[in-house]
Amino acid sequence: MSVSMDTHRRMGEELIQSLSGKQLIVYAGTLEFYQGIDILVRAFKFVLEAEPNAFLLIVGGTPEQVQTYAELADECDIRSACMFTGRVIQPLAKFYADHAAVQISSRISGTNTPLKVYEQLARGIPIVATNIYSHTQVLSEDVAFLVEPEPRDMARGILTALKSESESQRRAINAKRLYEEKYSRKVYKEKMKKLLEFVS
Repeated sequence: MSVSMDTHRRMGEELIQSLSGKQLIVYAGTLEFYQGIDILVRAFKFVLEAEPNAFLLIVGGTPEQVQTYAELADECDIRSACMFTGRVIQPLAKFYADHAAVQISSRISGTNTPLKVYEQLARGIPIVATNIYSHTQVLSEDVAFLVEPEPRDMARGILTALKSESESQRRAINAKRLYEEKYSRKVYKEKMKKLLEFVS
């Protein structure tokens, strides 16, 4: 029997409520190797040493992938401060991301910009992303905290986003503005309208 949307929502609300008061760092997406989850987990060890109130929520992944990264979290001695939800329905993944203090895109390779980056821009929550081409086509230091794809620098970026409130707010506002001006549905429709007028 399928679980109702209300049940999913209630489960999400209960989880977020249980983490009330925590500095929530959220990654939502697949857990394929190129997503850099191993780097994120290792980075969080350094984050936790500097910010004991931080909590890492990793949303997505198959049971096998979750087990692999949960074992890595055990090795890093951070298991009590992180959670792996496994795959969830998209509205629930977005719900979790909406409650982040910092949202993460830890990808280590690729050329196409992940769709979730546009969602992250629109959310108006500080973004920490790796400084690779698939991100920098869209992201800059003006709208995100860009880090090298290695644990210590990722930890540095996360801690900066958590602790530099005014700078985090500035970049988050810029990110939302960038989305609204270049990537929103409204802008897309306007571009398509002009294109159709041009070819007709």
